[in-house]
Formats: sequence, C-alpha cells, structure tokens
Amino acid sequence: MHSQRYVNMDAEDFADGPGTVDRHNGLPCYRPASLPPDLEFTDDAMRVYGDAQYALGRLATLHRSVDNENLLIAPFVVREAATSSQIEGTNVTVSDIILHDIETSPERAAADSKDVREAYNYVDAVREGFARLEAGEDISVELICDLHETLLSDARGVDANPGELRDVPVYIGSPDGSAANARFVPANPDTVEILLEQLVTYINSGSHPPLVDVAITHYQFETIHPFYDGNGRLGRLLMMLQLYDAGLLPEPYLYLSAYFNRRRQRYLDYLLEVSRDGAWDQWLSFVLNAIAEQAIDAYDCGVELQSLQETYHAKFPSRPAVRDVVDYVFEEPYLTAPRAIDATGRSRQAVYDAVDALESEGIVEQVSGSERYRVYEAPEVLAVVGSP
Repeated sequence: MHSQRYVNMDAEDFADGPGTVDRHNGLPCYRPASLPPDLEFTDDAMRVYGDAQYALGRLATLHRSVDNENLLIAPFVVREAATSSQIEGTNVTVSDIILHDIETSPERAAADSKDVREAYNYVDAVREGFARLEAGEDISVELICDLHETLLSDARGVDANPGELRDVPVYIGSPDGSAANARFVPANPDTVEILLEQLVTYINSGSHPPLVDVAITHYQFETIHPFYDGNGRLGRLLMMLQLYDAGLLPEPYLYLSAYFNRRRQRYLDYLLEVSRDGAWDQWLSFVLNAIAEQAIDAYDCGVELQSLQETYHAKFPSRPAVRDVVDYVFEEPYLTAPRAIDATGRSRQAVYDAVDALESEGIVEQVSGSERYRVYEAPEVLAVVGSP
C-alpha cells in the first residue's frame, strides 16, 4: 500500500475513525469497530446498489440456459484465479493454470511453478468453498481456515502457516518490510481470533441487504488481516461465497479481482479511508460498482461462450461424439486426447476422430511439438476466457 500522503501509521490519524488503536509490544495496531456500522445511504449509493442487483440477477439467468454448467464455471473460475494471483504480483496467465496438470505442454508464460501452483490452489479453494456451502455448511472460522490452507498448500506462502490464524503483527505498505514504515498495521494478533469469530457471526446474520453486507464484511476481513499471508485472495473468495450463500450467485461466475486489479490503488486507499475517517459511502459505492461491472462482463462472456458452443455444434449435427469433445473443449481449452477420453467416456477411436474433425475445422490447433503426446488449444475459446 504505497502512498505519497501517508508515510507510516500514526495513531492520531485514526482518532476520528470508527475503530480504535491498541498496542502490541508498543506497536500501534488498528482494531476495527464492531459491525454493523451506522450507514447513511446516499442517492448515488442507492443507484449503484440497484445496478448491482440488476446485473447479478441477469448473470444468475445464465446457468438456466446451459445443459452443462461446467461450460461456464470452469472458464470463470480460472479467470478469477489468474487475476487474483496477478494482484499478488505474479505473471500467471489463464493458459498457465489450464496447462498446470498437462504432462507435456507448450512453453508457459513467465510464471514460475510456485506461482502456477498458487493460482491453481485458488481454483481448488473456490470449488471446495462452493461444494461445502452446497452441502449445507455455514460460513465459519473453520471453513475460512480450511480454505486458507488450500490456498497456500505447496505454494509460496507455505511458510506462513497455512490454515492457522496469525500470532504476529503484519505490516501493510511498508517499502522495507519494517513496522516503522508501514502505512497500516492491522489488528493486534492477540485479538485476531475473537475479531474473526465476531465477523463470521455477522456474516451469518447481517443487518443490511446482502450486497451491502458483502462490502462491509470485506472491509472488516481485510482490516483484521487474520492470516500472515493470502488475506487478499481469501477475502475476494469469501465475497463470492457470501453472494452464493445469499442466493444472489448460483455458481462461481463473478470474478471481482479484475475490477480491483485495474483500480488497485483506489481499492487500497478506500479501505484505509474507512479506517481513518469512517468513509463508508465511497467504499460501498466502489464495491457495488465492482459487482455491477463484473456481473455485466461475466454475463457477456457467458453469452459469447454459449454462442460459440452453438456454432461449433452446428458444424457436427449428426456426430454426437464430436459434440461431446466440443463441450469438453470449453472446460479445458488445452486439449489432449487421453483426457478427453476420460472426460467424455467415448472410445479412443471416437475421440481421436473427433479431435481430427475439430482440427480440420480450425476449432483446435496443435501447439505441442510431440507427435506422441499431442496438446491442442482452442484459440477462440481462449480469446474469450483469457482477457478478464
């Protein structure tokens, strides 16, 4: 969190804010006020709220018009994972994530293996979180810790005690990593557990409309900063889970990281200004705008994918095996015949014939140099999925 306006954290700067500053071994740490805040909804906030509600409602109609929901879920989750990882400073691309488990693959982008593992962990965490809520679990401290462990497993944050709440201070916006130059010091580690428990209680009860509570609780989570690492990724995932839990998002179709990444400094500034000045109105408008804009983008992406699928199907009206492989291409835009055989249940010969048919139509192109283990990509699908 670099800024020209604030060089380091001064307790006096937070005197008029909603929270308090307490000390951990002499270090000033910010403790956010209990939820809910006292909010006044301006006309602008209400307009943006209406936009977000409408855009989410339209997005929710997508899954009703597809036979295979993975057609939409897989691309959206991968897009969110790539962008969320990029926010953390990696060079991971959509292609890197899709190629992660392919035994022989074309040369990847500049991302190293830990970066790719980190992004792929996000895919796993999204699927785990949605599956557990669908199975009847509530959002809980246990679920949050489990998802954190999934996010950091075998990745760069593995030394940051995956799944365990932090017991040390963390410093945000410190150029040299020192407390003295930190722009913001989140909650005292001695209070993290109780603050997170209180936050989860509020998430499961709430007092404002769900979209407003999502914005409020995201601020609270990032301000508590309950883990040593991975708080940003987990906080963005938690927003999707809350929308799903509230019945506003039927599947993980919404990738908010793209919006936050494009406006990263404003995102960080608005978080800080809530703590310093109680500036809730601009924060709420910012998050609601993010939800509205990304829901519109996700809807447009979904419609484009469905249209592309229909175009491909029309090329093979009487070849069901080819159409099955077409559907699989949308889940895995990097294609190998052995994996398509497993996914579709079609015979080896039927799948190899289907891949040849797709290649002849330009739907897939071989991108590996190996004759023995061929990897194909679907360029038109990747063009839709790859640029959030």
